[in-house]
Amino acid sequence: MKYFTVKEIIEFSQRVEQESYDYYKSAQSRLSDQGIIELTEELAQAEIDHFNRLRALISETKLTEEELKEKISLEADTYEKCVAKSEIPPAPSSRDILNVALEREKNTRNLYQTLLAFTNLSPDITKTFEHLVGQEAGHVKVIEGKLAKLNP
Repeated sequence: MKYFTVKEIIEFSQRVEQESYDYYKSAQSRLSDQGIIELTEELAQAEIDHFNRLRALISETKLTEEELKEKISLEADTYEKCVAKSEIPPAPSSRDILNVALEREKNTRNLYQTLLAFTNLSPDITKTFEHLVGQEAGHVKVIEGKLAKLNP
């Protein structure tokens, strides 16, 4: 068991969103399907929004120093493994790119759902994580829809 401050959890969440943004931007240069390129651009832009919402919790919301320093216990291994850092495979197909994207989005959604389980989070943090769970769940559905339309 390891203890993390609320601020550390928010900063970790920002890193997750940044990594997803980087993945989508990198994937774009390896794709030829214009529809999938457009989807990865939409997802990249959504990651920017998610990052900024998380940043606002620290810089714009009126969270007190006490709230940011509050410690929450989490299994350290579980916390660090919540979001897989899958790499783009060599010579990837659109399906390969989307499968990794699907894994990332599901894992990110699960991370925020796990964090919501803590009842001692401030209402601002809870509202942000609830929003992000919904966003990630929506991304999962969109990606699953695109995968279903691709030829096997």
